[in-house]
Order: sequence, then structure tokens, then C-alpha cells
Amino acid sequence: RDSEPADRSKDMSESKAIFPKDSLEGNPKYKTYDNDRVLGQKAPDLSTMEWVTDEKVKRPGKDDIVVLFCWAQFQKACYPMIPHYSKLSEAYAGKPVCVVGLSTDPDTGYAKKWLDDPKKKYSTAYKTSFAISFDAGRKIKDYLSMQQRMPLAVAHTFVFKDDKIVWHQQHSEPGSNAPTYMWLMEQQINNLLAGKEVDKVWGEKPKNEDEDEDEDEDEDEDDDE
Repeated sequence: RDSEPADRSKDMSESKAIFPKDSLEGNPKYKTYDNDRVLGQKAPDLSTMEWVTDEKVKRPGKDDIVVLFCWAQFQKACYPMIPHYSKLSEAYAGKPVCVVGLSTDPDTGYAKKWLDDPKKKYSTAYKTSFAISFDAGRKIKDYLSMQQRMPLAVAHTFVFKDDKIVWHQQHSEPGSNAPTYMWLMEQQINNLLAGKEVDKVWGEKPKNEDEDEDEDEDEDEDDDE
């Protein structure tokens, strides 16, 4: 199957798009394939989050599409994505879409330092206009790690609708010119708002020998049970 992504929804022209397409193809390992393990799984319980921003910043409503951006203040690789998700949050203001930045730092002090920012170290370069919460007890991170069968390394984003994980995007590819795939995130949100399913874009992930061995080990464990 070609690696060229699917066309955008017909109701979204390039002139109206929030994010342009990435200029570089990027490493295939960071793409979201149709058989991504988390897609279709139950969304995590967000009630365990500890809010860092106050109620003036939008929090998820009952019927909202939730865009959960998992980040960490101590991980500088997350910083460039902050303005993108601020832009996304602002663009969908007034619509049933809520962007939440889930701090996976050791404690709330890291996110508070980011938001308080007395020296304007972060706010000037990395505008933050979406809700920030803290993953108390690492419950959400651990749950998502379990669903994808590997530790959750930030930055990752998960989209929830109707209590299901409907989209997942990695933003952990190194390099200043690495693709962000924000145009694709925008496209999938527009699909969901229109009552459609997310687009299947990259096909199924090609298997490699390591993955085959992992699956064989899983089967052996099942047999032992």
C-alpha cells in the first residue's frame, strides 16, 4: 500500500486548514497505523486527574471529544508541541472539543512552574492556552502503557470519543524538522465532529522480526495459562 496519506475531508480545504501538511515524510515507526493497539480500546478514567489550571480554562464535558496531550515539563522535547495544541484548542473553541495537557511529571510542581513562570521563560516561547492536569498516581500513564504494551514515552496524544480511544499520535520523533502530524490530528477531529470515523491513513504496520518474536512469546504465555 502506498505511504501517501489519505486526502483531507472534502469540507476542509487547504485555505481553511489550521495546520499545513508536514514537509518531511518522517520515520515510519512514529506513524499511527490502522492496527495500532490502542485504537478502539476503552478510554482511561480521567476522574483521577488532578487539575493544575483553574475552572476558567475549559475542561472536558460529557459529550466532548477529548484530545489528551501527554507531556512532561522536564522533557524539553515536548515543548515545541505546546503551541500547536494551544492553536488547536483555540481553533475549536465553542465546539465539543477539549484539549487537555496531562503532566506526567513526578509531581504537580513541574506543571505549576510552567504555568506560573515568573521569569516568562516558557510563556513567551510556548504559549499554553489549554487545560493542564496532573496524572496523580500515574494511573492514566500506566493504563495507556498497558494498552499499547509498552511504556508511554512523551510526547503522545490520545483522542477519546464515546469512552473509546479513537486516535493516537506520537510526537516523540527526534529532530527539529520532524513531522508533527498536526494536520492529520486536525483532519481526524473534523471527521469526528462530522459524525464520521477517523480516516485509515497508513495501512497496517509492517511486522519486523522483533515484533514477531514478541507475539510468539505472548502466544506461549497464553498456552501456559
